[in-house]
Amino acid sequence: MNEAWVTGSSMLTSAGIGNDAVWEAVMAEKPVIGERRQAMGDGSEDVRFPCYVIGSVDLAKWLEPQQCEKLKHWGVYEDYDFSYILVSILLALHDAELSLDAASRVSLVVGHENLGVVRLVDRLVHKRETIVQAEKGFRHSFAELQHYFYHLQTFPYLFYLSNLFGINGLTYAVNNACASGLYATELGRQLLASGSTDVVIVACSDYAHASEYLWLEDKGAMSGGAPLAPFDLNRQGSVLGDGAGALVLETREHAERRGAKASCFYAGGSFAQERWQMTLPDVSSHLYASVIADAVQRFAPDGVDLHVPHGTGSPLWDLYEAREIQRAYRSSTQALPPVTAFKGYMGHTLGASGMLESVLLIEAMKRGVIPRTLQHHTPDPKLSLPIVTETSEKRIRTAVKSVPAYGGFHAACIWKSTGKREEP
Repeated sequence: MNEAWVTGSSMLTSAGIGNDAVWEAVMAEKPVIGERRQAMGDGSEDVRFPCYVIGSVDLAKWLEPQQCEKLKHWGVYEDYDFSYILVSILLALHDAELSLDAASRVSLVVGHENLGVVRLVDRLVHKRETIVQAEKGFRHSFAELQHYFYHLQTFPYLFYLSNLFGINGLTYAVNNACASGLYATELGRQLLASGSTDVVIVACSDYAHASEYLWLEDKGAMSGGAPLAPFDLNRQGSVLGDGAGALVLETREHAERRGAKASCFYAGGSFAQERWQMTLPDVSSHLYASVIADAVQRFAPDGVDLHVPHGTGSPLWDLYEAREIQRAYRSSTQALPPVTAFKGYMGHTLGASGMLESVLLIEAMKRGVIPRTLQHHTPDPKLSLPIVTETSEKRIRTAVKSVPAYGGFHAACIWKSTGKREEP
C-alpha cells in the first residue's frame, strides 16, 4: 500500500499554539478574534480588519541563540510566515518523537501562497522614499529593496529550513492557493511511495496581511465585520486568520521500525484543475463533485464517517460547495456523511487552511469527537447539508477533507484511522 502514516502533527492558531491548546479552545468554543491594524506610508493612513490574530512568535523561546543569529543574518527572524512554519515543524517533530541526523532520509514540502511578499509590501508602504524616483535612479532604489525581492523566490526558505533541521532529502515549495495543504500532503505521499525518502515533513502557514484582506475584500469575499458563519442562512463572507499546521508523514515500515505511534494515515486523494475563471467556480462542469466522488470511490469504498469542507462563509461559495458535495455522494452511491466546517474556530487561513484543518480533523479522529460547526445558527434551506450543530463523541474511521480553491484547484483527501483512539 502507498498510504502515508501520520506520526506527528501540529497546529498554530489564534486560540493557542500546539495541538492540545487548540483542541481545548475548540472544545470550549472560544475563538480568539481581534482586529489587525496595519499602518500605511507615514502612518496617516491605516487598514483595519477583523482577524483571528496570532501575531509575533518569540523565536528566542524556541531556538538556540546561534539559530536565532542565523535567522537574523538571513533576514527572516521577523518574518511571521517563516516563523509560523518553523514553529509548526518543531512541534510536529516533537510530537513524532523524531530526531533527524545525517543518516535520515527526510524530505520537506512547504505550502504557502505568497512567501516573501508580505515583507516586501510592508517595506514599500512604510518606506515611500525607497520607491523608484527619477533623482535616485533604478540601481539605487533596487539596492534598497533587493533583499526583499530576493525573498520573493521560494528556494531560500527551503534552504533555511533544511539548514536548521538537518534535512537532506528532496525539498519542494507548493502554491495551490487554499488547496496548498492538500496538494502538499499528496506530494508527500508520492515521495514516500517513490522509495526516495522515509519521512516527509509537510508544513503550511499564513500571516493575515492587509494586502490579502484588501484584495479579497475587492473580490467580495470578506464578511464586512460579520461573524464567519459557514453554511448559515445569514452568512456574509470570511474573516482572515493567522495559522500554521504541519504533519510528519512516514512509510508504515519506517514508522513501525522505529516504534512510532500512528493513529491515522493518509490513504490518498483526487485532484483536478479547473480552467474557467481564477476566482469563480464553473458551476456547469461539476469538477469539484467529480473530485470528491473519485476520492471516495477509490479510497473509501466502505463509507465515510465525516466530511470537512472548505466552508468559507461565502454566500456564493458555500452554496456551490454544498451542491457539489451532495452531487458527489449521490454519484458515489454512498450516504451523505455528517458535515462540519472548522473556520469559525480559526478563521480563513488561506494557504494554511487545508493543512491546518486536516490536522484538526486528525485530532478529532484521535479523540473520537466531532466538533460542531461554530457560528452556524440558522440552516439555509437551499443547502440541505447534514451540518453538525452539536459537538458529539463518535468514532471516525474514515474522513474526507476537501477544498475548491481560487485558481481552479480542486482537491479531496481521504484520512483513515488505524484504530488507536485517545480518550477525549
